[in-house]
Amino acid sequence: MRKAAFATVVILLVSFEGFSQSESPSLFSLSFIPSFSVPLGNDATAFGLGGGGKLVGEYRMPFLPMLFAGAEGGFSLVPLTSITTMSLVSGGAVVGARFDFLKNLTFRVAGAGGYFYAFLNDGSGNSGSNPFASIGADLSWAFNPALSVGLGATYRDYFGLYNDLALTVGMSYNLVAGSPAPSAMNSQAPAKVEPLKNDQPAQNPQAQQGDKNKGVLIKDLTLNKVFPIFHAYYDSNPIGKITLVNTDTAPVTDIKVTLLIKQYMDAPKDCATIPSLQPGESRDVDLLALFKSDILEITQTTKVAAEVDIAYTRNGKPENTSKVETLTVYDRNAMTWDDNEKAAAFVTPKEPVILYFSNNVNATVKSSMNRVIDKNLQTAMMFHDALRRYGISYVSPPLTSYAVVSQDKQAVDSLKFPRETFAYRSGDCSDLAILYCSLLESVQIETAFITVPGHIFMAVALGMGEEEARKTFTKTDELIFLEGKVWAPIEITEREGSFLTAWAEGAKEWRENLAKKQADFYPVRTAWKKYEAVFFPGTGVMPTLPDGNKMVSDFQADLAALVSREIGTKETELKAAVTKNPADTKAMNSLGLLYARYDLTDKAEAQFQKLIVKTEYVPALVNLGNLSYLKGDYEKALVYYGRAYKQSPHSANVLLGMARANHEQQNYGSVKKYYQELQTVDPDTASRFAYLDLQGDESTRAAEVGQVTGTVVWEEGK
Repeated sequence: MRKAAFATVVILLVSFEGFSQSESPSLFSLSFIPSFSVPLGNDATAFGLGGGGKLVGEYRMPFLPMLFAGAEGGFSLVPLTSITTMSLVSGGAVVGARFDFLKNLTFRVAGAGGYFYAFLNDGSGNSGSNPFASIGADLSWAFNPALSVGLGATYRDYFGLYNDLALTVGMSYNLVAGSPAPSAMNSQAPAKVEPLKNDQPAQNPQAQQGDKNKGVLIKDLTLNKVFPIFHAYYDSNPIGKITLVNTDTAPVTDIKVTLLIKQYMDAPKDCATIPSLQPGESRDVDLLALFKSDILEITQTTKVAAEVDIAYTRNGKPENTSKVETLTVYDRNAMTWDDNEKAAAFVTPKEPVILYFSNNVNATVKSSMNRVIDKNLQTAMMFHDALRRYGISYVSPPLTSYAVVSQDKQAVDSLKFPRETFAYRSGDCSDLAILYCSLLESVQIETAFITVPGHIFMAVALGMGEEEARKTFTKTDELIFLEGKVWAPIEITEREGSFLTAWAEGAKEWRENLAKKQADFYPVRTAWKKYEAVFFPGTGVMPTLPDGNKMVSDFQADLAALVSREIGTKETELKAAVTKNPADTKAMNSLGLLYARYDLTDKAEAQFQKLIVKTEYVPALVNLGNLSYLKGDYEKALVYYGRAYKQSPHSANVLLGMARANHEQQNYGSVKKYYQELQTVDPDTASRFAYLDLQGDESTRAAEVGQVTGTVVWEEGK
């Protein structure tokens, strides 16, 4: 009997194949369905004809409107033959498909499953529960988009109890979004022309003949404030949002959303393409804009017209609607601090003023640089001294300082471009941090912003790893070790003191705020991936360079102070150890290394020579070879490395020295031999000096990229 009932449902499905598709009014519906139940099979001998009803809520899938899902709750009263009656309460989930025919005719097939609870109405307390399942079909007629009635049949199996065929007649209410009010649809009065509101459709020449409320409606249009500094950012990040609604009773297709701001865009920007919108369906769309660089010429907040255009197809014909809204555009120096990485957009290393200053300062001071101390640190030192000598001062406006505006993420701040800071010879902490980063990035040195409550400063990346830095610097708490890189934090508002003072103050601020978990670190090159550096229009006025001799003098004083600070205490300790035990080769070698790491070559060589008077002490031989290598005396370097090789042919530092000195003399056969041995003994060191596997200009470029030009590996000794 159950098979026969299922076959009946299939026959009902097949019988409606010939109908043509109609329009659907809604995505949501609520139905009340009374039913008359007929027990099937053997259950007909124990149960009688019954009745009941169910309440069903359904939702049509926007991406495939013929499918729907929902939930149902039902009640049935079934006579138990000549004894009593049985009550059934059920609830479960519904899934199915619908087929719209003609204009208002719809055929549906659906399945449901869930749980039921049954009890006898004789006061005995007999009850039970189990799963149930059903499958059925119905045919409905829509009187209007909101109301329809239907007839149907459903096979139901209450597992472990009984099964029946429910004949149904019901009514459905469809929740229609954006439907016009009945009075508006039937009114014969002339239309009244009113100003366009956000929730009204824009006027459309093809939709004026009694059909103006059908199609795509612009329900909400929101535009954010625009900051010219981020004109490239808005190409893939929204300046606003629009909500579209299909108010028609049929789907609309091929929807294309564009935005145009005529003064600052060459062409409309494609914001979204939507394949279709079903009746009553809405969609939010982000609005994008590709601005011309001309927008950076805005020096005062202004308002412009932004036009959103919606093109689509309805009933096979192209239509469109549009809306114009006012957009506020701030001046080119404005931004908010809702994302601290935004400041990177003001870092302009390719700006002519920056390149002019950095290259000239570098050319003036470079010959005075220490050959051994980290070049990046020395470059930061020279720029700090040059800016101090140029007369850059720290000025913090009381109402618009970083300390004030950074507390309100929506407050608009005004930042200076580096060119402007040079012109005004002053800036607050954000302006000076941007200037420092721009100068260092212009000579290919990586920088970062550091933010702490009420303040922003910067850090410079050193050209060494953590292990080497810990061996080189005595005050490692003045360094930042992050993700394999070593950074020196610089307090850029320290305009009167030396570079060492600015470094120490920056390190102190970092340590104290990091301990409180309120220090943040933003590498500029990472931030550029989101907020590109802008090209500031024009060339600007080139700054007057400080006196070259004074810049060199300031730099040498800072450099001497650094060397004195680094070697002072350690030098005293090592000298005492050597005096106490002249045979302490490790202490003597360490003293030589201390001098060597700070380019005090004469003192370093004297210590190493003492160690090889009576014995071929390998660490001293390697370090003497390194000193000769740094001086460019590669033949002498090979002599020292060769003597060390005879004593320790498997030492990584010995093999490295042999390979590098031969490479400088273009003895590539020997280079290959020693480099291959190095790859076997110490793959990490070999990888660091991979340029040794190359020749000519290619190897030179590789050494520069790897930041190993002029770098040696000192032998610590045992």
